[in-house]
Amino acid sequence: MKNLFELIARKTDGWFSTEIGTVNDCCVSVRVMEQVEATFHCHEQSDEMFIVLDGAMFIDLENAVIALKKGESYTVAAGSIHRARVPQRAEMITIIRRQT
Repeated sequence: MKNLFELIARKTDGWFSTEIGTVNDCCVSVRVMEQVEATFHCHEQSDEMFIVLDGAMFIDLENAVIALKKGESYTVAAGSIHRARVPQRAEMITIIRRQT
């Protein structure tokens, strides 16, 4: 058993991500991002779900920007070019199928 909030509270770096479990073929991770702008990328074979636990984040798509705040989630469809952008600090869960 892992206490996610204790794990998150100890992280003060601008970027932290660790796997907390596996569900079927999906990796479930807890992530902390602070003033981070990821590079655009694409997961050809898997959707990627973001669940915001605290803070706010943006998901930039090719022709849209998704704004998420605490308690909200969004799934990026497989094959979609995207990036996560966090101007302050955000704590989240990500779920994505393991690449084979």
